[in-house]
Amino acid sequence: MLKAGMKYFSGLQETLFSNITACKALVRSLRTCYGPLGHNKLVINHLGMSFHTSHAATILRELELENPVACLLRSAAETQEEETGDGTNFVILLAGALLENAEKLLRSGLPVVHVRSGYEMACKEALRLLPTLVCHVLKNPRDVDEVMWILQAIVGSKIFGQQKFLSKLVAKSCILVLPPDDNTFNPDLIRICKIPGGDITDSCIVAGMVICTETEGTVKRIERAHIAAYCCCFGPPGLEAKSTVVFGNATDMKGYSKGEERLLEKHVLGLAKAGINVVVVGGKVDDLALFYANRYRILVVRLTSRMELQRLCTAVGATLLLNLAVPSQEEIGHCRRVYMTEIGSTNIVIFSQDGTPCPVATIVLRGATKDMLDCLEEAIRDGVNVYKILSNDGRLLPGAGATEMALSVRLNTLGMYYPGSEQYGVLEFSQALKTLPATLAENSGLPVNEVMAKVEVQHQLGSQNTGIKLAVEEGGTIDTVKEGLLDPFLVKQRGIMLATEMAVTLLGVSEVIVAKKSGGPKVRGENPNWDQESDVLD
Repeated sequence: MLKAGMKYFSGLQETLFSNITACKALVRSLRTCYGPLGHNKLVINHLGMSFHTSHAATILRELELENPVACLLRSAAETQEEETGDGTNFVILLAGALLENAEKLLRSGLPVVHVRSGYEMACKEALRLLPTLVCHVLKNPRDVDEVMWILQAIVGSKIFGQQKFLSKLVAKSCILVLPPDDNTFNPDLIRICKIPGGDITDSCIVAGMVICTETEGTVKRIERAHIAAYCCCFGPPGLEAKSTVVFGNATDMKGYSKGEERLLEKHVLGLAKAGINVVVVGGKVDDLALFYANRYRILVVRLTSRMELQRLCTAVGATLLLNLAVPSQEEIGHCRRVYMTEIGSTNIVIFSQDGTPCPVATIVLRGATKDMLDCLEEAIRDGVNVYKILSNDGRLLPGAGATEMALSVRLNTLGMYYPGSEQYGVLEFSQALKTLPATLAENSGLPVNEVMAKVEVQHQLGSQNTGIKLAVEEGGTIDTVKEGLLDPFLVKQRGIMLATEMAVTLLGVSEVIVAKKSGGPKVRGENPNWDQESDVLD
């Protein structure tokens, strides 16, 4: 009943081991990306696009996974990315370590039920102990220095060496768009404009919108702009169906074209009389309409993205109109300055507010290559998403593997004194937590056993803020609170919950049943072997 080359596993143990093997293969591909000194991956997707990154969420998004169990593990990581914006690789590595340790217990003869109950018990205990490890609380989300100090570890995990400069950019831009009377932060209000060339330190923040495009007409600069935004074309409205115009003589044809010109001039003149000096359109720009716009000194900008149009309307306070009509005073947007300039041989149009409150901020990123700009964008996005979490819950945990080691030491003590058979699951959960700081040390080129022994001794002595020092060749420990290596509380909490739930769920999978494609039998053809599969014929 199965095609040639298919594998069939019978029994609960063989099915579990095959599922765990697929998850372990996915974990091995992402293990070397963990930490600030993790290696990059060159991923080529099915469209031929190449991605040079160490961002686990990007790698998982572009990978084509065939095993259904590995797809479930990827869905857990995607959930972590959507909810917190960080900790994707944390979920993958922890869930993979839990499954790998569960395989050892299963091969030793421990029932699956006891392993799952032990993992669930250890997860509850870890979540109970997690609030006791909180070492710092964000007091003022509008303080640039405090926010920058906290975001250094998150941003530095993607771009190591530039974390101070980038975290300052993220902190300033997030505080700039934070509402004055509310701490509800919307990460969509932070735009990123990537311009190749220059150095990373040439990046800057613009209070407003920066768009990589050119103005359509001869007008390049407008002060105190009054903006009208349209999602239609800038010109005469066209008919949806084809039509034919029959002219009786040359006078009719001449009058027809003159009527269209007069109508366009009337529209543009109405905009000018209403005080409109900047027009932003989402469709094509007619040459005749552009001629009249240049005559009345109206700057015309074309945006092909509907999302960019909506963000621009949010930035300038305009209302997006459906047809080329004169907007009312409530529908007109206002901006201090709109002008076109050039940065690194790239033409851009800037909608700048120049000190006035603006709900949208743009981070202009500079870098030598496209891959570098992509890595910078991923680091900025992670920092912005973490700021959103901190605006809701400002609690922070020690980083650099300190939190995982502290939980591991305490769970190991619990497992040693627990009388039931679930203690084996608790002990393996404790060992799985140790794999995360061990991976940090391994990716940094440190002697893993020596560093892990030093850190574990410090935690057994009661120093719960001790982490791994990564910037030296020899292994060492560091006080993570003094160095500002902190992780958000919600990221760790959700990561532990998702990894445990996914491991427990996958341990309960007894069979993987794949449905066949729908459809009737193949059409009889000239080939005498028409009813055979292609792999059988080969």
